[in-house]
This record gives sequence, C-alpha cells and structure tokens, in this order.
Amino acid sequence: MIPSINAMMAVGIVFLPGMMTGQIIAGADPVISIKYQIVVMLMLVGSTALSSILVVYVARERCFNKAEQLRL
Repeated sequence: MIPSINAMMAVGIVFLPGMMTGQIIAGADPVISIKYQIVVMLMLVGSTALSSILVVYVARERCFNKAEQLRL
C-alpha cells in the first residue's frame, strides 16, 4: 500500500501522469483531465487495498485454527 499512497501524493506536483498529460495535449479541458486522473488513482489504490485485505483474510483462515493457534 505504501507505494500506491506515495504515488498519489506526488501526482501533479512531482510528475504528470500519462493519461492526464495526453488529454491536455489533445486539447481537453485540464480540469476534466485532472478529475479523470484522480478517479484512476483512487481506483488503483482501492483495488490495492481490497486485494491486500483479501490476501490477509485468506492467509489468516489457512494459517490459524478457531482457537487462533498456528497450523503446521
């Protein structure tokens, strides 16, 4: 999750993402292209968060029993 959050912090300040830059060069309204880029970044972070939670849940179910003891 840390790389995704760091990428969100740097968007627009340090680097301009490809989709947003392409839309601006093509003549689209910069505000609309920024909104699209925000949606894309939030979708990426959201999918990373959901997949992280799912992996932790599945690993917990497979590695621990009902009494929270480690399965060998």
